[in-house]
Amino acid sequence: MMNFFLSLIISFSFAQAFAQEKTSAILYDLKSNQTKKLFTLTIETTDAADGTHSKTSYQDLNGKVVVQETGLAQGDELKDYTLERPQTEEKGHIFTRDGKVYFEYEGPGGKKKSANEKIDGQILTPANFTAFVRKNWDSFNAGKAIPVRYAVWDRQETVGFTLTKVGDAEIKGQKAIELRMKPTSFVIAAIVDPIHLWYRVSDKKLMIMKGRVQPRQDVDGKLKQLDAETVYTLD
Repeated sequence: MMNFFLSLIISFSFAQAFAQEKTSAILYDLKSNQTKKLFTLTIETTDAADGTHSKTSYQDLNGKVVVQETGLAQGDELKDYTLERPQTEEKGHIFTRDGKVYFEYEGPGGKKKSANEKIDGQILTPANFTAFVRKNWDSFNAGKAIPVRYAVWDRQETVGFTLTKVGDAEIKGQKAIELRMKPTSFVIAAIVDPIHLWYRVSDKKLMIMKGRVQPRQDVDGKLKQLDAETVYTLD
């Protein structure tokens, strides 16, 4: 059940407001107060005729790539998203077509699975997440709770969440809003902490994210799921 928690993360800086942009971030241990580095992250976005293309790379502290993502979005509409996680020898592909969202998965040893479901509501992945936040900025500030369906590559399904503004903040002298992403299922919400995201007011860019990320952490020789604090480097 916990596997679906997401790398939202991360890649939330997709779809920036410029024709081409490169963003970086550091993933810290969630309880270290930004003192214990775990991974680094780079995101490249390019606006083209067919939409906003994004490329994300997570690296360990030795520079080894542990997760890669690519995405294509048209505004806040998802078109295509892929993920490769060499750590676990897994690959995922999500795309939308003709009113459906399609999932393709390849696991260790090359085992493949696929699924699809009818689009019912707003479909989100890292490829179109920030564009969705920007489009609904005024609604968040008005206190509206917005339901979404997050497409989970390894579960091959969408999962319901609610995005809500829970406060205002000041981070290093810059005004920000705090959003909370919480599962709509009471059962899941009881066992999984919500994801929290802080967006800068001046340009609606993601500053900090606290929650589940895509890289796995080596704990006593075993790869474990990781909750981290992702801090983005912004101008």
